[in-house]
Amino acid sequence: MLSGALDAHLDHYDSITTGHISQALHYLNIGRLPALVVLCLLAGFFGLIGILLQHACLMVWQSPLSNLFVVPVSLLFTIIAVHYTGKIVAPWIPRDHSSAITEEEYIGSMALITGHQATSGNPCEGKLTDQFGQIHYLLLEPEEGKIFTKGDKVLIICRLSATRYLAENNPWPQIL
Repeated sequence: MLSGALDAHLDHYDSITTGHISQALHYLNIGRLPALVVLCLLAGFFGLIGILLQHACLMVWQSPLSNLFVVPVSLLFTIIAVHYTGKIVAPWIPRDHSSAITEEEYIGSMALITGHQATSGNPCEGKLTDQFGQIHYLLLEPEEGKIFTKGDKVLIICRLSATRYLAENNPWPQIL
């Protein structure tokens, strides 16, 4: 969830999507990987490379290097490591996918009347199953002069208010 929020905010800035910043973010695989994964890779590699570099210096010269030297060198190797690791890992890390749909996406969908009877101005409950298998219960009402009864399959035409939708009987009963 946090990663999706970071990715969403990065998409809104034009200065990030053009120029040198864009090239740097692309090199770090922002866009192929969630931003939080890239942040974890950066932190992990920076710490690991810094410790390994100091350990190697202790083994060779029996004294640690100055942080003024270790930090830039670690940062350089970290960026390179994140670039190549990100390319390898990106195909296996799923992107953020949501099964949430907007209420406008109900329009054009088929629903089943579960209430007893609906007339114009007097809606009844209808059950809609979206493309992700989620069930939604809506208030559906027919056009003027028509009646829905329990078990009818209807096509949602438009939204009448925040809670009500206009529907018509299934125009393709032989297909759907």
